[in-house]
Amino acid sequence: MNWKKITKIVTFAIIPLLVVGILIYDVVAILGGGTEASISSLLITSAYEMPFLVYCVGLGNGILVGHLFWRMKGNKDTRALELDIEHLK
Repeated sequence: MNWKKITKIVTFAIIPLLVVGILIYDVVAILGGGTEASISSLLITSAYEMPFLVYCVGLGNGILVGHLFWRMKGNKDTRALELDIEHLK
């Protein structure tokens, strides 16, 4: 099993499809039930009822972004990029 290929498929195909699916659902929900049926309305209402939820979402996003973009130990892919950058200097 080639995990590198699977990761590319998940990252560049499945995740965008999920986001598009959620957006389509939200538009259909708004057209059928008004803005009160939207995902945004649910999240805003939940934030008023549970303010700690907003903190948890912000913390979760910070952890996710840190996980995705924090510097990691070098591997074959990153070393090739580092060599390309050094070559440009």
